[in-house]
Amino acid sequence: MRYTIRAFALSAAFLAASPLGAATATADEAIASLQSAYSHSVTPGEPADQHVQLLATVLRRVERSYANEVDFGAVTQASLAVLQGVAAGTGDPADLFKKAINAGLRTLDPYSRYMDARAHANERSESSGSFSGVGVEVEAKDGTVRVVAAIPDTPATRAGLLPGDLIVQVDELPLAGLPLSDVTARMRGEPGTPVSLIIRRPANGAEFTVVLTRDVIRRRLLQWAMEDDVLVLRLRTFSGPVTANVEAAVAQVVGTTPPSAVVLDLRGNPGGLLREGVRIADLFLGKGGIASLRGRSPGSARTWEADASELLAGIPMVVLIDERSASASELVAAALQDNGRAKVMGRRSVGKGTVQTTYPLGGDNGALKLTTSFYLAPSGREVQKAGVEPDIELVAGAKADTTSGDGRPRIAQDRCAAVYKSADPGVACAVAYLKAGSVEALAKPAD
Repeated sequence: MRYTIRAFALSAAFLAASPLGAATATADEAIASLQSAYSHSVTPGEPADQHVQLLATVLRRVERSYANEVDFGAVTQASLAVLQGVAAGTGDPADLFKKAINAGLRTLDPYSRYMDARAHANERSESSGSFSGVGVEVEAKDGTVRVVAAIPDTPATRAGLLPGDLIVQVDELPLAGLPLSDVTARMRGEPGTPVSLIIRRPANGAEFTVVLTRDVIRRRLLQWAMEDDVLVLRLRTFSGPVTANVEAAVAQVVGTTPPSAVVLDLRGNPGGLLREGVRIADLFLGKGGIASLRGRSPGSARTWEADASELLAGIPMVVLIDERSASASELVAAALQDNGRAKVMGRRSVGKGTVQTTYPLGGDNGALKLTTSFYLAPSGREVQKAGVEPDIELVAGAKADTTSGDGRPRIAQDRCAAVYKSADPGVACAVAYLKAGSVEALAKPAD
């Protein structure tokens, strides 16, 4: 006990240090301070001792591998704020470790995080294209967990969950303030096991409970269709063998009714595996750069160039993006845009131009997902924060300016129906542009 009281005093002294001292804190100082405060706050025992060592392991990895210089003062202060809010000797070792270390990692960027063994297993299963859960795609929005879509033929669709529904609680756990990775981990589980969700429907303010039975969810990586003579490829994610799916779809179409143009629909696609993004861009490029990586260490630098083979070479192409297209989606859109292979249409993308590496921590210790590099488009522009700006901006409604503030064409989605009708307004505009042959013809005011 004497040790933990002294350790807590040292941690408090660190938190009260001058701004200069905090800003210039070393990894050694951060580790010593956080280990001390953690030991003081948690229930003593073997799990606590294991997490004390795990804390050092995580911070050493951050020191070696993070993409930029690390402000360990900010990391420490954020973690200490969590630890010092817990009564001495009462914190659950695993739970408090996760909360404290993730508070510190959030000072680096929104994407670096510690995953416990359960979350790590969920991530690995999802990268294969299937997982066990309820079949709902969610996003964090304004402090809430919002349903983006319910995957067809899953427990979520059978329960009637709708886009825009808010998930308030999973079993006995309120979701306010939880990281999205924790929310999805809570909804995952063994097939056949029940999970209770409290849903709030903003349309009428109603709040209700649904009890779902988890099932194996096989995510459809690709949906494709012919819109007249235009092939539309909708990629929902880059988590899984999406490149093989696209090659098979194109081969099937070319063998029957070769398309006159192609639309690559990346709207709502949050990204996934970097290698799949690079491969998809390479499929539609016969030459030129795809992307390059940069990080803090020389070993993190890498550049990808397209090989000579190209799918659907020579036919016009449009890439659709929106404000939810991120990561690998942005890499593909930027590569095809910079090489002049496709016109990018829609809304500015998220601006997640970072690459994360997952470092398993051994045994049941989970893993650290850490930003290790940034990627650049072939032109050298950064995607991080800036996103990918469309060549042609799509806006809702029937009336809109024909140019945006920076001079790019702006098209009202309702206007596209005069050229081509489709159940999806974005696809209608892409096909209408390809049929009109130019931005000017598509932007021409309707009579």
